[in-house]
Amino acid sequence: MERVWYKVAGTKAGDCMKIAVCDDNKAFCEAFANKLEAQFEAKGWDFDYAEFSSGGALLAADLTDVQAVFLDIDMPGVNGVETARLLRERSEDMIIVFVTAFPEYALKGYWVGALLYLLKESVDEQLPACVDAVIEKLSDGRKYVKVQTTDAFLNLRVKDILYFEGTATKRVVLHTLAAEPVTCIGRLGEYGARLTEYDFLRIQQSYLVNMQHILDIRNYAAKLTNGEILRVSRKDYSEITRRYVTWKARQL
Repeated sequence: MERVWYKVAGTKAGDCMKIAVCDDNKAFCEAFANKLEAQFEAKGWDFDYAEFSSGGALLAADLTDVQAVFLDIDMPGVNGVETARLLRERSEDMIIVFVTAFPEYALKGYWVGALLYLLKESVDEQLPACVDAVIEKLSDGRKYVKVQTTDAFLNLRVKDILYFEGTATKRVVLHTLAAEPVTCIGRLGEYGARLTEYDFLRIQQSYLVNMQHILDIRNYAAKLTNGEILRVSRKDYSEITRRYVTWKARQL
């Protein structure tokens, strides 16, 4: 049943998603792809897609540019959970949505970082909100912020920024996932004002942290995804934890 990539024309130039749909039920797979097509067309997004009949076939395909996978769980051979685990090993950014008839599998979806879990019997009701969530997740990866070093301008993906560290001068130290810390021009407060829409949290006088990279805040400390632990202001601890918990709840 493996097919070529089909292109569905939208209206937003450059906003093209490449999606894979994987289900061993051919009729459902084709019907679901048509429903996705209607949703993305309605939102004006270009949409390339292909259908796969098994986890093995999906894993064997070239998924280099695939941004989202809609995946059945109960499939013969390599089941959906194992397929998702292997996909996650290849890419931390790939959006995975489970589409299945069995609600008892929902918890397993979170083990592999699935964005959402759709029940086949309710897919018509759930799909519009799901597509909105997928588009929002994709848009997060396209958010950039420009910073100025002493000799250049850098355009960085917001998701790659861990935190900004203030100094006693008009400089901040930028900590990212991929490089050594970089000194940038400006005060920490100025960066805080610029980054309010990007979910950064001032956890104390010296640290402005990307909440996407906070694993936990407890005992006056924030643990980050790279293993670092930063001190949190004792004076403002209650408000800082409240803001973080509120933000975290919105991500669920």
